[in-house]
Amino acid sequence: MPTVQSMDLPVPKHWQDFETIVRDAQSQRWNTSLAKNGRPGQKQDGVDIWGPDEIGRTIGIQCKRFKSPLDIKDVENEIAKAKNFKGRLSALFLATTTEHDAKLQEKVRLLSDRRVAQGEFAVSLLFWDEIVGSLLLNPEVFKSHYPQIHFPKSQMADKERLLAALELGYYGADIWAYLTLIFGEFGFMAQADPDEFFVILRVLERRAQQLLAPEDAAPILSSLKKLHIGCLRHQKKQSRWDREEIEAKRASSRIQKAVSLISMPESSILDIALQLGRIYHHAEEIPGIPIHRQMERDVRSILPKQSTASIARQFALARKQKPYMFGYKWAQRIYQLLDHELRFGL
Repeated sequence: MPTVQSMDLPVPKHWQDFETIVRDAQSQRWNTSLAKNGRPGQKQDGVDIWGPDEIGRTIGIQCKRFKSPLDIKDVENEIAKAKNFKGRLSALFLATTTEHDAKLQEKVRLLSDRRVAQGEFAVSLLFWDEIVGSLLLNPEVFKSHYPQIHFPKSQMADKERLLAALELGYYGADIWAYLTLIFGEFGFMAQADPDEFFVILRVLERRAQQLLAPEDAAPILSSLKKLHIGCLRHQKKQSRWDREEIEAKRASSRIQKAVSLISMPESSILDIALQLGRIYHHAEEIPGIPIHRQMERDVRSILPKQSTASIARQFALARKQKPYMFGYKWAQRIYQLLDHELRFGL
């Protein structure tokens, strides 16, 4: 059965329609309400869409319906325009109908890092398949833009549960490690943004509610809430982290036990994600050949046949990394493979 992405979903012919699709898609992705900036003919200062992201920071989106690929000069030009936007932006996203471009993505990441270090808004890209994936989070919203396309609602709901299992396991495998990474000495030296940890907590809360029965999610949500309150308290007054350590480890333990509370294939994905999360935090070196091969077999068992080539390519690239101090990069690459294939390959 073809996926929506494999159908070569038609790109909107008019820029107004593209703006509306982007607004609706990202509103679903961030579970928020975004608005268009003004009306046609009015000066927009480089921002077509604006509003809060999932943790309340103000973001702007510039929509570029290009036939030819974007280049870094296009990005820099849009940044210059967005500097005139009235209101402080935390990030500017450039939404484009073009396909992924790894070289451009790298340039934009480096540019964004330099800007953030200078106290300026971050910059990122939204490609067409990502926009469609966000639109698919709500079948009714998708249908309002593409009424001619019909597919079972259950298929879309199942995809969202698989993604919930992936994110819950990966970010929940060792919450205490995340907390110490951001709030600890290393995070202090690297000037880590505490909001990053609050985003992780929000992701875990949302995914636990989506994946687990209310009575199973409740203990996890309780610990996450106490962690949130504790971290806010520590931002105002430094003290011992004993209570937060207990709650973080308690939440991670309950997430690990959730493997036995859900059915296949969600339980398999949750188990793989938990392994990746532990490797991310605790493996200084790339995992050995036996673990590498076992993980590849596990990933192949849960992804469809059309993902075979991507799996082989990404595992080969992961294995080519230098064998020291890169365990987290190995885990990150496999996680990104799973995330992409679950979103766009099913």
